[in-house]
Amino acid sequence: MANKSLATPVGALFGPNFILITVQDDNGLSFPLQIYPDANNPLLKENGLATHYYFQPQRVYLAKKQNDPGSYDFGATIFKGLMTTEDTVGVTDDMTDSGTVSAGGGFCSFATTFAIPDSVIAKATKMLKAQDFPAPPHFGKFGHLFSIGANDPTPQLGIVPIVSNNVTLDVVNLAASGTTKAPFVVNSTGPQKGSIEAQSISAFLVSMNMEAAGALVGSLKQGISPFNVRYNTTQQFYINAIDVTIHVDMTKAYDAFSAALSVNYFGLVKANLSEAWSNCVTSGAITTDMKMGMADVDPDLKKMVMQQVQDLQKFAMDAVTKDIFNFAPNSTPATTDSNSLIGVSVKAEQDRRTDKFDLALHLETSVIIAQTAVGDLNELQPAIKADLNKYLAIVDIGEYFKKIQMAATNNISWSEKMSDGSDLGDPIKSVQVQASYPDFTNPVTNNQVNLVSQAQGFHYVVGKKDPKGPGELAVWTKDNPNDIINISFLRMAESKPQWDADQLKITKTIVYDGSDPRVELSSGKTVITLEEISKNHAPVITADEVGYVFVKFLIAQKLPPNISMTLTCTIGNRKDILPTITAANQKNIIWEIFSDKYKDATSFQYDLQVEVVGPNFTDSPVTFGTRSPVTVPLPTGKSKYIPGLTMPLPEMTPDQVTTINKYIAATLAPAATPAPANA
Repeated sequence: MANKSLATPVGALFGPNFILITVQDDNGLSFPLQIYPDANNPLLKENGLATHYYFQPQRVYLAKKQNDPGSYDFGATIFKGLMTTEDTVGVTDDMTDSGTVSAGGGFCSFATTFAIPDSVIAKATKMLKAQDFPAPPHFGKFGHLFSIGANDPTPQLGIVPIVSNNVTLDVVNLAASGTTKAPFVVNSTGPQKGSIEAQSISAFLVSMNMEAAGALVGSLKQGISPFNVRYNTTQQFYINAIDVTIHVDMTKAYDAFSAALSVNYFGLVKANLSEAWSNCVTSGAITTDMKMGMADVDPDLKKMVMQQVQDLQKFAMDAVTKDIFNFAPNSTPATTDSNSLIGVSVKAEQDRRTDKFDLALHLETSVIIAQTAVGDLNELQPAIKADLNKYLAIVDIGEYFKKIQMAATNNISWSEKMSDGSDLGDPIKSVQVQASYPDFTNPVTNNQVNLVSQAQGFHYVVGKKDPKGPGELAVWTKDNPNDIINISFLRMAESKPQWDADQLKITKTIVYDGSDPRVELSSGKTVITLEEISKNHAPVITADEVGYVFVKFLIAQKLPPNISMTLTCTIGNRKDILPTITAANQKNIIWEIFSDKYKDATSFQYDLQVEVVGPNFTDSPVTFGTRSPVTVPLPTGKSKYIPGLTMPLPEMTPDQVTTINKYIAATLAPAATPAPANA
């Protein structure tokens, strides 16, 4: 019996003497409470003191955030990324597959507790005070422990003292759902030893590969939890004096233990003690008689003692296991965790004990019982459906490691040999490119963009790339015409009013060949620098950047060898006489100008003069030509391009036509074969 001499609480009275009440918190969430009375409540009441009660944790709940009590301490993150060497810092070619790095996965962190909200404790206390709870069966046997008068002090309600707390997390097993090449992988970490204070907050982290994240986080998104949290606790209760006689049948005990063993390759055994105890009780290997004074213990109390009181279980199991196992096989001492014997070996049959014997145990004052509280976290469902973004984050894993990269090429004709031997390569000696982008740390200073410029870059050609190659001056010449030049910057975290995060300032410097007559810059110099701000990250530098006129002339007739032409082209104040046109080069009649002077020109003129010579040295040549320059319209813009302009033959007199045809026929006639010398 409880201590009658001191009017103090002694602890929750162990036994089938509890009530069950369900209380809702301020948000409508239900909390079932299994409440035990203090063993000394009658003495406390007799002395006008508040009676004491203890609730036993039945469920594990999601904890609330300390800085946001209205929100659960739960967060799931899905991360995914499609990264390339162009847009992500740290990604190199040897990391990619088909040019990209594809990655994805997820993790989930949360905290749990078996604390009951203060509002629930307050409501439950009022129910105890008002005696407003359903009476369980046999309440008449222990109802006096819950008796509270209208004028009695307000009762005190707290948690049963927790002695130990082993925390486990169960995650749905998805191993069979994947394939060898695409398995479902889930890893979880959390405290093995949970807190024993009233809050008992435990934190967990679950990491998942891409396949598992899709399944688990998809389930959470629908408000269905794939997790179970277990608080495997031992709790301290007060118990009135009980004398226990334990009857052991060793033959049956050996059979009961056999079902709870696992053997490794070395013959060493791991024995599950909980399973073995259950087998012993079920099979009759262990039976008990219990008395409280001279009276038999109530059957319900006896059942609870057998199932929950660890003092009894440990006392009996220690006596049985020493006669079944060797505890130092192969000179390696066995170890014992909270529920297993590890590294033991089974005794040989001739060494086993097969008799029956009795053990005596006296339980009094306090006992340690085992109890497991489980939580499935489903209270999160309405919160997720109300505000999914509060609990689920979807992250682009390359977002904070982005870079902006320019991959520049050129379309300069560094050398272009025509069939007649002429070189129509562009009159350019070199081209340099420079890229500018806001400084990552201080992109804007005093409301002005703080640009950082780079004139060096990484050179490579298609199909050949040395990632360890050095940075070089970002310039092209006839010696590296096919180079691709990369220049990279850390990308701004976000756009600014002064600058779009996706744009670059590109500066092009072109050095022309001043000795080439096709070049005519308004500055009188041979170097021109052009700037543009663009979202084009793959600029192509061309010869016509400054301004360009291109006309290819065509002659419908095939020229015989005795005809030559002189073509004069005029645009603005510029007049060009092209190389003499003959049968050898009539397919390559090209007029080019590299100049910024003629952007506004809308037309040009040409004059064509023709000369036809006779087959004999003394024949008078026939000349004719355009009577006035022919005006040809030009497209607008800095680049004026006419890929094919057919020039008709200038008008001729009838006599000229006759003579010209005569000359052509004689020129094209086969040469006469010389007569033999002796003819």
